[in-house]
Amino acid sequence: MFNRHRLKRKWGRGIEKVSNFLAQTKSHDRVLKDFAWHAIKQNPLSVGHQTKKRFKLLFTILIVSFLAVLMVGIYHPFFYVNKVVATGLQRISQKEFEEAILGIMDYRKLFFLPGNSYFLVDVEEIKNILKERFPIESVTVKKSFSATLSVQIEEKISTLIYDNGKEYGYLDGGGNIVEIIRQVGEDEWIKKTLTTTSTNEKGEVVEEIKILEAIHTPNTRQIVEEMGDYPILFDKRSQTIALNTSVISKEMAAGIIDWFNLLNKKTDISFGHAVIEDGRGEGEIITGAGWRLKVKLTENVDLQFVELQHLLVKEKINLNSLNYIDLRYLGKVYWQ
Repeated sequence: MFNRHRLKRKWGRGIEKVSNFLAQTKSHDRVLKDFAWHAIKQNPLSVGHQTKKRFKLLFTILIVSFLAVLMVGIYHPFFYVNKVVATGLQRISQKEFEEAILGIMDYRKLFFLPGNSYFLVDVEEIKNILKERFPIESVTVKKSFSATLSVQIEEKISTLIYDNGKEYGYLDGGGNIVEIIRQVGEDEWIKKTLTTTSTNEKGEVVEEIKILEAIHTPNTRQIVEEMGDYPILFDKRSQTIALNTSVISKEMAAGIIDWFNLLNKKTDISFGHAVIEDGRGEGEIITGAGWRLKVKLTENVDLQFVELQHLLVKEKINLNSLNYIDLRYLGKVYWQ
């Protein structure tokens, strides 16, 4: 006979057993309650301690990661500067110049840091050393990620080519002969001759050529190709030259270099060569077009150049039909 009260008690005991079993397996999540029950609060000191530990761990990870990235950036060969692109070189050897730059970076900073690392290359240091080693007027150094150094320079001219009509030599900035290059060739003279004829005793016609005048004009293009792009000075005094002897003053050498730079860089007038006939400081500059500038080489070069620029703009002179411009007297300019 079915007894529902008996079945109810049986189901009730089963549910109680299951409930007790589940309560035992999750005892750490169970909170005992009584009539005065309230939620258990955590110790605030315990929470702060755990937060500090997590912060220290995170900070340590960040520091280690930063140091790892830094070490890779400094020591990995990918970041070593090993290529130099130099522009503006005319007289300085390209190979010598680029090798010098690589040599400047090839050292250890603080005994263990590679000087050629992209992040440690000091462009100001390179600029200063280059100015000490080479005749440079200005230099710009830029780093290009990740292994290239770009160097733009403007060379300083401290050398002249000296021509006394017999020999060519190099002058330093003080006007002293530092090297004798070669003799002036016969083909570098323009000779005016007179041909006469006569009859000898045998009745033969004899032709005689007499040199009336010999004019030497430096072949500027040939000299530049052979000796370098330096200012050329033709000294008509026919001085004998020897090593380490002075042939012109320091002021005259500086003036010729200044005119060379001003004409070639700031005008469309090309500097051909300079000519002097004495040591008083005056001379002529033969331009590439053939007309002449009469100037004072030892003083007021900048002021003379300003007057030249003013004349070319104001008067709009036709340079193709020009014979000369005389700038020797400040405030008074003559031309023909």
